[in-house]
Amino acid sequence: MRIMENHGALVGWTHQDLGNRVLLCVESVRTPEDAKNHSPDVTRVLMTKKQAAVLGDFLLGLSGESRPDRGDRGMLKRLFG
Repeated sequence: MRIMENHGALVGWTHQDLGNRVLLCVESVRTPEDAKNHSPDVTRVLMTKKQAAVLGDFLLGLSGESRPDRGDRGMLKRLFG
């Protein structure tokens, strides 16, 4: 098995909701020249929504940002978002 390892600075991402899965497209550049030329590397990662939630939770914790507080929601908010 061949492992490809890439390094770069994150410059953008998009996603597609595929029902019970998510396709995450991550864009990165290796050099300032790549950024100037709008020539990012694109990596696509297919994951379950549970994996996406775990990744999001991990990144929030790592960043030091607070997680959304969902404990104090009224009945209508709980039912309809």
